[in-house]
Amino acid sequence: MSDGQFDTYITAVQKECPDVDSETIAAAFLKYQDDFKIPPQDSMRSIIRSLNSSKSVPSTRSSGSSSSKSRATKKVERLSELKADDKEIEIEVEIISHNMREQTIRGEQKQIAFGLLEDNPWAENGDKNRWEYKDWAPSPNLAPGSIVRLEGVSVNEYQGKMSLNINQSSRVVVIREGTRAVVAPGEAQDIATLPSDGYVCVVGRVISSREDQIHKKDGSGSIDIVRGRLADESGTIGFLSWESFEHEVGALIKIDGAQVRTFRDTPELNFGRTTKVELFHDKNFADTETLSVQTVLTISDLRDGSRDVDAVVQITEWAKRTFTRDGVEKYLWSGQIADPTGRCRMSAWEDLPIDENNLPITVRLKGVRVRAWQGIPDITVDNADQVEILETSPWDEDIDFSTQTVEVVLNELATGASRVGVSTEAIVVSVREDSGFIQRCTECRRVLRDGHCATHDANAGNTDVRMRLVIDDGLASMSLLINKEGSLGLLAMTEDDLSTEISSNGQSDFVQTLRSKMLGRNIRASGRTIVDEQGGMMLADSAELVEEDAEMKATEIRAQWGVN
Repeated sequence: MSDGQFDTYITAVQKECPDVDSETIAAAFLKYQDDFKIPPQDSMRSIIRSLNSSKSVPSTRSSGSSSSKSRATKKVERLSELKADDKEIEIEVEIISHNMREQTIRGEQKQIAFGLLEDNPWAENGDKNRWEYKDWAPSPNLAPGSIVRLEGVSVNEYQGKMSLNINQSSRVVVIREGTRAVVAPGEAQDIATLPSDGYVCVVGRVISSREDQIHKKDGSGSIDIVRGRLADESGTIGFLSWESFEHEVGALIKIDGAQVRTFRDTPELNFGRTTKVELFHDKNFADTETLSVQTVLTISDLRDGSRDVDAVVQITEWAKRTFTRDGVEKYLWSGQIADPTGRCRMSAWEDLPIDENNLPITVRLKGVRVRAWQGIPDITVDNADQVEILETSPWDEDIDFSTQTVEVVLNELATGASRVGVSTEAIVVSVREDSGFIQRCTECRRVLRDGHCATHDANAGNTDVRMRLVIDDGLASMSLLINKEGSLGLLAMTEDDLSTEISSNGQSDFVQTLRSKMLGRNIRASGRTIVDEQGGMMLADSAELVEEDAEMKATEIRAQWGVN
């Protein structure tokens, strides 16, 4: 009847409905295809449901036996609602990554798809859960960036970790087409273009490699691992190998099936038992010395969670700090560092050959790691061998890094890492209602809401002054919070003047006056930025409105739009 066109699907259906003959199943597929124009891969689950339902008979008390029942669908919105034994699940998800590989199943080589998916796909900034999945009969409807409804999938649990199985009888319905590039299996990607999550293929040269251990949180032991860094001409990335890794520094290797995982703000390659790592030959590939230059980062390049970082910085402040942990007094060295791109902090767990009286000094850092503190990168030095004091600086020695402010365009600040000692210029597009006097918690300095702190509850509070704006440069926007000193300077007022104006005219009139003066005007602000998943924010300690020549601006606009 079907000329064998449904044989693969008939076999799959008979595994779920062993009592139904192949001709009946073929007729069902043909009906769906001819009458409803539904292809067999999409109609399979409906046919299984129909066949199971048609053979089910209501049970009776006198029969003493139970008959087959149609399977109930468990429809959920979040992955967290699922349990390890759940089957016949319906859920809408976004496909984050999609990869193909061959796997031996019952002695036969078959292709399967695997990757990552994420729930709550329609929320832009909501909480999302991310699981791995396997597709045992790879569907063409699964593509990175697509939002799909999965029907008839099941949960798989392995070593306490749950994932989804998209079975042969499952149905994949595309709700929104994928928006991300699909990379062919085994096709190497440039390191600079790697996604923040997913399975990838990379060709790179080993820049560093060292054995390490991860200690289990439950205290049951440790796991031997290898950490290191790979590089190609587009960039570098750290790696963590859970298996033995015997490739030496300088070796050119191809890694197929590595998983990119983001630790804090930093992507990292993970090699497991299914990852294929082999030597690669390309005489035109850059050598180790050339690629090593890329591992030297500036402060503006630092990301929370980065490891094996090389940098050249100037230490401007350095002091010893003692603290008590578990009843034992310990110490830590910390201070301020800078380079031509900005400033941040540095901490050291060992004594360094640094005399505080001879500051500033320039040092080369080798293989250090980065941890963020209050959103700002903090370089951590674990041993003194990671620090080399330099006799000369690679930049102009007349630069005073302790007061230097780096000019950065707003779009770069909004899309980069958190930074200190930067300034930017953009247009004021919003003045918030809570600009002016505020009350801060006496314990943590958080802004009080109706006399209450989110952490310390009811609070008398301390009076402070703050301006809260939104600025935009046409490519990105950012919240701008100006501290007391900067706000009073911007308003050209004393605190008493501000208090008198608000008392006389009211908060609403005060904010309206600010809007009439500032909206649409350029403002230059200096301070530090905090950039996270919620967006970007600048905490400014100074700000000023930029005076512009109206005629010159009009001439520029006419030239830009070609108006005479």
